[in-house]
Amino acid sequence: MSTRVLFAAGGTGGHVLPALSVADELRSMIPNLDPLFVGTRSGLEAKLVPQAGYSIAYIAAKGVRGRGAAGRLRSAASTGAGFFQALGIVSRFRPHVVFGAGGYASAAAVLAASMLRRTIVLQEQNSIPGLTNRLLARFASRVYLGFEKAGSYFKNHRGLVVTGNPLRGEVAAGALPDTRSDFGFAKDRPVLLVFGGSQGARTLNRAAVEYLAGRPEVQAIIQTGEPDFPWVAERAASLGGRVRAVPYIAAMHRAYGAADVVLARAGALSVSEIAAVGIPAILVPYPFAADDHQRHNAAVLADAGGAVVVADAELSGERLAGVLDPLLADPARLAAMRRALATVARRGASRAIAADMIRLASAGAGRGKDAA
Repeated sequence: MSTRVLFAAGGTGGHVLPALSVADELRSMIPNLDPLFVGTRSGLEAKLVPQAGYSIAYIAAKGVRGRGAAGRLRSAASTGAGFFQALGIVSRFRPHVVFGAGGYASAAAVLAASMLRRTIVLQEQNSIPGLTNRLLARFASRVYLGFEKAGSYFKNHRGLVVTGNPLRGEVAAGALPDTRSDFGFAKDRPVLLVFGGSQGARTLNRAAVEYLAGRPEVQAIIQTGEPDFPWVAERAASLGGRVRAVPYIAAMHRAYGAADVVLARAGALSVSEIAAVGIPAILVPYPFAADDHQRHNAAVLADAGGAVVVADAELSGERLAGVLDPLLADPARLAAMRRALATVARRGASRAIAADMIRLASAGAGRGKDAA
């Protein structure tokens, strides 16, 4: 008999990629795994899930924060429709375990699973939990935490487990081979990796281009996001082959393998990956993130000594130079930052979560709230 697992994950890479990492681990551990993803057609899951070789069922769902009264009404209507769609999916698929990765796209499927008394587990990526997971935790047998600090937001839930965030296999392995030659980079010149999450970040793109224009000795890879790709690619071309601009990096481990320093947002997955691969970082938290969670994520690495935090409003080419130039000129400090990152890295989350989900599926655990 197959083991059926439903993954409710959607929106951004920060929600989709951890679910894919756990699915990959389960697939390696269970020969008869029958996985199914639930998401929206507008989220990154519509692209990433099929690319990874998994089936996906689509529902209607929209976020509710920051949309005004009319927007909230439209979101509520969409979420209601999504709930009934998810109810049909869960009823037909009859999963042994439902994995909720947080975000509005997972809410309908998790609620439907709770009504049909399926075993539910949640994975919370951030140090400040998202609203969806906070509300749904009462239905969950387990809440897997990316950061220990998040536990205080789930009150007396008895199923909390601090695992770290599930990472892609190549990244979770830790030390990566030097891939500079793959990008055509010189071995004796530093490489800056810039990325603002799966959708890019204009503040980071602008600052990086300004900085690189005045630093001919620095090489760079810039993940621009789709909207900024045309103008960043044009500027990068004027700087020669030492700067590579791409809209999205699927094989992130290759980019990490070429980098000396990272300039990035502080999404939970980015922070966890940076710690795992041990690359000194300049983190620029997104200032409009819910509950300012990116600032708290960044603090985990900064407090350990592995990152420098710069406020979004302060970032410019000149400000970046003031932070990055001293780092590149001080190999001893870069080495110390790499050692500091090793103290907060967690690489075994995918396997730990998958193993626990297998135990729950085998035990035939009842409705999650009975364990909370």
